[in-house]
Amino acid sequence: MSTFPALIERMKRITHFRGIADRDLLQILRAGQLKRYPAGKTIFMEDDPCFGLCVLFRGEVHLYKLGPEGQENILSVIKPVIMFNEIAVIDGGPNPMTAIAFKNCVIWRADYESFQYGLERFPSLGLGLLPILARRSRRLIAKYANLSFLPVRERVAVLLLELSNYGQQTIDRQDHTIQQMAAHIATVPVVISRTLSGFKEEGFIECSRTKISVLEPSELAHIALLELESM
Repeated sequence: MSTFPALIERMKRITHFRGIADRDLLQILRAGQLKRYPAGKTIFMEDDPCFGLCVLFRGEVHLYKLGPEGQENILSVIKPVIMFNEIAVIDGGPNPMTAIAFKNCVIWRADYESFQYGLERFPSLGLGLLPILARRSRRLIAKYANLSFLPVRERVAVLLLELSNYGQQTIDRQDHTIQQMAAHIATVPVVISRTLSGFKEEGFIECSRTKISVLEPSELAHIALLELESM
C-alpha cells in the first residue's frame, strides 16, 4: 500500500485518471502527501482554509455540515477509491464541509497550488471532475428535497432502503448507529428509535442490537412515495 506502483494502480480506479500515463501519475502522486487518519479523527473542518484535494484509498469518511447549534448532518459517506473536497480545490475557497474518518483511513492529499499546477499540465483532470460534480450535485438536490418535503417517518423509510440496498442486505448497527442515522436525515436519535419501533411492530423490519433487516421493502417504498421498480 505504501509503494508508488500500488498507489498508481489504485489511482487508476478513478475514471479520469485512467488515461494518464504511469510516469505522469507518479508525478501527480509525488506532488501530494499520503497520510493515515485513525477512526474518529477530524480530517478538516468546514470554513477552514482550503485543505486541498483528497483521494481516499482505504477506510471510510463521513462528510458533515454543522448546524448553528453544533448539530451534525451527514451529507455524504465516502468509500474507496474516490476523491472528495474537489469544490474547495477548484475555487480555492474554504472547505464547504467537515470531513471525519469514520474508519481508519489512508488518504492522499494535494494542496490547492499543487492541484492547480496539475490542471495546467493535465487538463483532463479538470474535465474528469465535471461528471463527478454533476452526480454529487444531483444527490445533494435529491437529499435537500427529502429533508425539505418529506416528514420524518418517510425519511427514515428512504434511509432504511438505501442502507439495506432495498432489502438485499442487513444493516450493521455498529456502522449505522442511531446517532449516525439521525445525522443522515437531520433529526434526533429518539425520533429514529421511535420510528424503527413502529416499523418493527408493523412487520416491515426486524431489529436486534446488532442488525436491522428490511423484511418488506415494498411497504417502506410505499411509505416513502417511491417506485421500487425505478430504484
